[in-house]
Amino acid sequence: MNIKTRQLDKQRIQELKDNQLADLTSYVQQIETMYGELRSFRHDYHNVLISLNESIKSKDLAVIENTYNQVLNSEGLTLDDDHYSLARLDGLKTLPIKGVFSAHIIQAWQKNIPVHIEIDDTIQDEPIEILDYVRITSILLDNAIEAAEKSENPFLTIVFLKNQADKELQLIIENSCPNEPIDITKVFKKDYSTKGENRGLGLATVQSILQNYTNLSLQTEYQLGVFRQVLMIKEEISR
Repeated sequence: MNIKTRQLDKQRIQELKDNQLADLTSYVQQIETMYGELRSFRHDYHNVLISLNESIKSKDLAVIENTYNQVLNSEGLTLDDDHYSLARLDGLKTLPIKGVFSAHIIQAWQKNIPVHIEIDDTIQDEPIEILDYVRITSILLDNAIEAAEKSENPFLTIVFLKNQADKELQLIIENSCPNEPIDITKVFKKDYSTKGENRGLGLATVQSILQNYTNLSLQTEYQLGVFRQVLMIKEEISR
């Protein structure tokens, strides 16, 4: 049994490494695309500013307005803030977690779900085993994207907050969801799901993992149309 257990552990670690590599590869490719677009953006706007400068010298408002409409509006030279928000993940220094979030954010974009990201501090050295961390965040993000996709006005918000006084990290995942009643007291039960039969395993798995830690807790909030999960990680770890 010990040999079998070690084999299963090695298999899970290898799967984690493979997923991490795939997620980080996707993240790097997205960043490279963004940098390429920014270089093009800078080149285009350099020429636009030259055109506007000549118009401004004329001090003719009609000429300036005409140049603006012809060059800027017709070319559609604007920055999509949501598209470039992936760069905000730079604060995540735990690479497997950065990979998980980047992969899910790209997945949300592909489903036309706007994503808002706030990471104002450097996030690293979280006191939780990496495999558990990946499983928890993946489940929470999977659920958030699936629910948001079904809502009338989809959105996904991801926030990392550091509370220096309490030595606590908060991961907030908030998403839109259908305007249907959800019993918060049941969502962590193994067989409960709003998605149909044999689907109520994700949050039950999260709950099972949390029970192994004294420094982790999860706060769940729901209002019609909005579902919110707050994962709280204390710096001190005791298992």
